[in-house]
Amino acid sequence: MPNLSNRLTLLREKQGWSKAETARRLGLKAPSTYGNWEYGIREPDLDMVTQIATLYDVSVDYLLGQQSIPTYAPSELQGEKDIAKRMIKISEDLRYEDDLNLNGKPLNDSAAHFLADSIDFLYEQAKKLND
Repeated sequence: MPNLSNRLTLLREKQGWSKAETARRLGLKAPSTYGNWEYGIREPDLDMVTQIATLYDVSVDYLLGQQSIPTYAPSELQGEKDIAKRMIKISEDLRYEDDLNLNGKPLNDSAAHFLADSIDFLYEQAKKLND
């Protein structure tokens, strides 16, 4: 299961923010505080976890690894008609989720990264063809 530090990195990078920018948005005096959370050296208190969830528009459960989908229910993703959202979710799962299987066997890191990179490539090519 992904840990808080992985989720923080993923969400920050999706926004295109630096660690310093994210720390500023959270009202932190020292950008290193946020960096320590991403590096897994320290963890934010519960009030700050709530602020982070609000900043990234995700649930606290998602940040803490209790839920694998950041902003919507799994049943909504299954019925999602926009294939881009589904592809992005699969790619994120492959990069950040542990204990995934492929044909009933544990998925190793090399295969997971290969699949995620392939999905990202296919998504970008399909976007170009669809424009």
